[in-house]
Amino acid sequence: MNKLLYFFLLLALLIGCGSPKVVTTKEAPAIITEPSLSTAPDSIPADQQEVTLQGDEGEILGPFLPPAIPETIYEPYLRRAETNAPSLPFPDNSCHIAVEVRNYDGVDGCGILLESDEGNLFLVGATPRGDPLEAGTRISIGYEFMKNYEGSTCGNADAVIRITCMRLLRVSSGVARPVVCESYDRPSRWLLDLAVGVGATYITRYPWDDGRFVYLIESPSGQYLYDCRGYLICKPRKNCLGFIKDFSSGVLIYEG
Repeated sequence: MNKLLYFFLLLALLIGCGSPKVVTTKEAPAIITEPSLSTAPDSIPADQQEVTLQGDEGEILGPFLPPAIPETIYEPYLRRAETNAPSLPFPDNSCHIAVEVRNYDGVDGCGILLESDEGNLFLVGATPRGDPLEAGTRISIGYEFMKNYEGSTCGNADAVIRITCMRLLRVSSGVARPVVCESYDRPSRWLLDLAVGVGATYITRYPWDDGRFVYLIESPSGQYLYDCRGYLICKPRKNCLGFIKDFSSGVLIYEG
């Protein structure tokens, strides 16, 4: 009996000595380092920080810079101090010559001058009947010369005339001067300003006569059609698409 008791005590002692011990260790405190001032994002100007967005599959979504807007190129003013005057056309009372009404304010004491396609500059000495002369319009006129005219100090005009016939060819677009005719792949400043002013949704370029172009502006209020020099050909309440000869050659250059 004593041997059996002694055996159980020895077995209990062995089991107690062999039980696993739980060891706990203290973690070292985390070391927090402040970023260097030279690399801190807040120290870089906002306009120099690059922000790149990525989609679910890693494709780059940005940043996107707005496209550059081509500045408007205007036809230069004619200055007789720098250019020779072409021969004057023969006067006629019928509307036989096309001219553009241009504002020459600040050029040798001149204001409104009529500029012919050949490069003649006419000063109107007497107010014509009908609508006033508006810069940016194109008209055809008949006229007679006014001799011994002393009502202006304009030294840039080739002749002073009295208008005897006047017919409107194209109305003013609001552009201060005629624009150099260009084929825009993106709307130039003058065209973009017109489009934004009417809340345009689309601008489409179409070919026109003599290798020129026209631009159809579509807006909630209707359609506007401008030629490449800024002259208004058609406006709302008219079907401006009816002026387009070749629909298949249209090129979308703006989407609002």
